Amino acid sequence: MDPNSPSSIAERLCADIRRGAIAAGAVLQQEELAARFGVSRQPVRLAMESLRAAGWLEPGKGRSLKVVEMTAEALRDLVAVRRLVEGEALALAMPRRDDRDVLEAGHLQERIEAETDPQALEELDAAFHTVLYRAGGNPRLLALVDELRREDRRPYREQQPDTAIRAVWTRQHRTLLDAFRAGDAVRAAAALDTHLAHLIER
Repeated sequence: MDPNSPSSIAERLCADIRRGAIAAGAVLQQEELAARFGVSRQPVRLAMESLRAAGWLEPGKGRSLKVVEMTAEALRDLVAVRRLVEGEALALAMPRRDDRDVLEAGHLQERIEAETDPQALEELDAAFHTVLYRAGGNPRLLALVDELRREDRRPYREQQPDTAIRAVWTRQHRTLLDAFRAGDAVRAAAALDTHLAHLIER
């Protein structure tokens, strides 16, 4: 793929937004981005329009676009979709999971509990949930789960050691893991739903 094409520029900007290098609410200027990527304004404009259509950017002052901020309403909508999608992914995986999935999920949870870096914590948490869902055998569903999970990065910045929210998060993960290990689909589904609902309650 041409690194200077609108689609390539859009992918790179989206990656920056997802990992927090471009903060929520930041205003993006075509001239600055054109200089950064060494291209004319045209591919930058097309890339920004693509990100706006995908819901990553919204109109700012004048003709500028800014990174969408996670409002309370947007968070509720996101969590509602995640509960549907991740609930389905877990339901598909539960009857097909094996000992390797159980062992790997447990190992990842141990690493999560010891981790202090928000970015590393995010990757470990994504890996943990991927292990829970992958036995379902639907790669498109897993890709959708990953995309939705990365839209709200704040939980990882809030998960500092020895905080109340970290303790709650750990307890929820352990409950989910115990149900997964036991093969109890009903209890696992309830634990996952509680865990996701807490994203709003926090």
